[in-house]
Amino acid sequence: MFGRICPFCKETVKKNAVVCRYCGRDLDVQESCGVSGPCGLFAALVGLTAGAALALGLGYWKERRRWEDKAVNDFSYEEADE
Repeated sequence: MFGRICPFCKETVKKNAVVCRYCGRDLDVQESCGVSGPCGLFAALVGLTAGAALALGLGYWKERRRWEDKAVNDFSYEEADE
């Protein structure tokens, strides 16, 4: 997001930095995996899938409870009429 971690001094530097401003050592440009790229895309897809599954599961659970409550209420009304 905002930067990456220097592998030598563990300070946060800019994402595109070539030299660490704290320790002065050269940084490898391809070293950063960060949030972007295939790692971030996979994490985003997993998060969206888990969120969708959770939303569907909770929605089903809530709707099922409503069906059960309605069935119990309808059944009790039928017994009262007889």
